[in-house]
Amino acid sequence: MPKAKTPSPKTKWKPGDRVRIKTREATAADQESLLYFPHLGGLTGTVRSVFSETEIAVVIDVDSMSEVMVGAHKEAVKRMRAKFLGSLGEEQKRNLSPEEKRFNANYVVLVKAADLEKGPPKPKSEPNLVEDEEVEEYEGESIAQGVLYDDPEIAETSARLSPEDLDKAEEEELRRRQGKKTKRR
Repeated sequence: MPKAKTPSPKTKWKPGDRVRIKTREATAADQESLLYFPHLGGLTGTVRSVFSETEIAVVIDVDSMSEVMVGAHKEAVKRMRAKFLGSLGEEQKRNLSPEEKRFNANYVVLVKAADLEKGPPKPKSEPNLVEDEEVEEYEGESIAQGVLYDDPEIAETSARLSPEDLDKAEEEELRRRQGKKTKRR
């Protein structure tokens, strides 16, 4: 007697569904597809888009992120706001509402449907990660003209060695290695 087919346990996700990303170890297939990373496990969010039965875009809740992720997200939002406001003239800035000046960026990840489970209800409100003063104080330009650096201490001069300096460093390294070989014997 043939066995009856049991319905698939897979859930059909739709935009607006609350989800949690499952916590598990990453596999070699995950590294190829780039659809799962262990640091995403446990994050909660809302389904934004369903691209296929297996690929789902999820807007992550900021309050479910680790401190490191919140810090990186906060810095990204600060830079986006500074770049946006820096590209506007004074009159355009005056015409913006406070909400338009204080926009928050969404943190969206693409995951496999199999890595999602039903999540908790949506938080009451999203925290404002970056204050206006932080954006106004942000100096993204480094001492090198037009280049953004995370560290303002980075020197403008190049650290690249000349061919002569490379030859000299190589000779010193070979002498050092030869000295180690003779000491072992």
